[in-house]
Amino acid sequence: MIHQSIKYFGHLFLFWMTFFATDRFLFLFYNLNELNLSFIQKIEPFWQAFRLDLSTACYMIFPLFIIWLIGLFIPIKKIEKIIKIYFLTLIPLLAFGIILNLEIYSEWGHQVNRDTFSYLKYPREAWASSLNSPLMLLFSLFSVYTFLFLKWGKYISQLDWRMFKWASGLNRKRILINLVKGLLAFIIFGIFLRGGLQLAPINQSFAYYSTNPTLNAAAVNTIYNYLYGFTREAHVNPYKFFSEKEIEKLLYQDYSKLSNAPKIFSKPQPNIVLIIIEGFSAELFKSMGGKNQLTPNMDKLIENGLLFDNIYATSTRTDRGLVSILSGYPSLPNISLVKQPEKAAKLSFLSQHFKNLGFTTNFLYGGESEFANIKSYLLNAGFNQIIDKNNFNSKDFNSKWGAHDHVVFNKALKELKKLKEPFFSTILTLSSHEPFEVPMETIIHGSDRQSLYKNSVLYTDKIIGNFMKEIQKEMYYKNTIFVFISDHGFRIGNATNREKRRYHIPFFMYGIPLKEQWSGKKISNVGSQSDLAKTILGQYKIKTNSFKFSNDLFTNRSGNAQYTFSHGFGFVSSKQSLIYDYNTEVVTYSNSKETTSTQQIFFNTGKAYLQKAYQDFIDRK
Repeated sequence: MIHQSIKYFGHLFLFWMTFFATDRFLFLFYNLNELNLSFIQKIEPFWQAFRLDLSTACYMIFPLFIIWLIGLFIPIKKIEKIIKIYFLTLIPLLAFGIILNLEIYSEWGHQVNRDTFSYLKYPREAWASSLNSPLMLLFSLFSVYTFLFLKWGKYISQLDWRMFKWASGLNRKRILINLVKGLLAFIIFGIFLRGGLQLAPINQSFAYYSTNPTLNAAAVNTIYNYLYGFTREAHVNPYKFFSEKEIEKLLYQDYSKLSNAPKIFSKPQPNIVLIIIEGFSAELFKSMGGKNQLTPNMDKLIENGLLFDNIYATSTRTDRGLVSILSGYPSLPNISLVKQPEKAAKLSFLSQHFKNLGFTTNFLYGGESEFANIKSYLLNAGFNQIIDKNNFNSKDFNSKWGAHDHVVFNKALKELKKLKEPFFSTILTLSSHEPFEVPMETIIHGSDRQSLYKNSVLYTDKIIGNFMKEIQKEMYYKNTIFVFISDHGFRIGNATNREKRRYHIPFFMYGIPLKEQWSGKKISNVGSQSDLAKTILGQYKIKTNSFKFSNDLFTNRSGNAQYTFSHGFGFVSSKQSLIYDYNTEVVTYSNSKETTSTQQIFFNTGKAYLQKAYQDFIDRK
């Protein structure tokens, strides 16, 4: 029985892996014939896609696997007919989607998604749009594709499956034996289905590997992409408070009143090392009101650096924080932009702007960059090199999330030496993430969450201090600005998940190229982590019009900051702040002493900002 089962499921896996490989060959032939790529580059998507293809094959086989499990206990006599129906249903449908994807990508520059099928509501217009496509070629490809794989499917259905002979019936011994076999098979099948035993279940990021979007699109399994897209809810803006004209009026900014950004760097194009610190809250820092010595090394840097002490994270998760920092884009309730690569690819990227300016770029992280689809976002961002868990020795995986911060920063010291100047390097820490286990002697005793977190903060601060001491020995140090910001805050003490204290984060710069008059200075303009992009790029005289949700903190003296949570937002200015719960349609908190009309304008501005941001997200296709 086991031998026969392996044989039959082997046929099915071979069938679907060949089906996917054929799709990939057609996609490359259709979309890469004009690109100047070597033969190796053109075939690389095949092996980069292997794990995602294998997982998708499991999804395709899943109905037959369930029937096989049932057949362990109940006789199934018409299996040939069931398998025929299975192939006759799936193959034409999937072949149509694959052929459609060839032309859609060629014309629109992205793979077929839910939005593509929304145009079928307008069949006349859809048909008119297709008239310039090579319909005869596409129809021929569809016909041959469908015919060949239906022929193969018919062959598989005619194999002697004999499932009715395997059923245990009421025999207790056979029931027990088949139960064990079924359980083991289910576990193995489940591991293949999720793509392995790694921390994050498989997603598109596991296939992304190149800065060429077409090669990445070839590596991402077309059928997986369909399944992923259609299992997600269609996006409709729930936050429709105002008309477009009303939004424009509420968010209008008189640029004539904005001051020119001062030049704070003494050198024209200093290197940038951007250090994104996992989960650090502003109140940890003595320089921002902290009472405990939890960040002595970074506080020392702040004494000789430039501090922005009134900055707020846009959300409470790393995947949202990365988008806000690197793309100057707001966080939206219940949405992670990095999990939707086709939309994330349409963003502007801090790294790409530096790359266009001639900077070498890299990204270092000790964990799985595939987690939450972050890798696809980073590749779209144009980083020349992404160093993650896969680039460290297995002995260095001393954290639940991967390599601890001391390993990552030691790696950074080696990698930065290799970069051609000028460079833009981003380092994302992870040791101050739950479960807060760090390779350091315990200083703050206690097994509660707060104590464990503060110990991890002490550890990361110590590692950053060591890193800064070591990097001073490097030649490029004198021409490098170090930018520190947190990806999100942390709920310290009695802080709640919705109050602004939870989102208040550190943001400061340090480095020899920082002009003396800015050393030790503090800027208290209210801002968001999404303002980092324009603030930094403004110092390089780079056009930043594409970062429409980001503000230059040097020019925008009366800024606001918005953070979001599940169906609601907080809105902060220098004079007032509020929390709005969309589900109850109630402002649950307001500390304003302004007039009622001023408060209402402030509230409306927050609603308008959220509505505009959400609509912008929907419109990115």
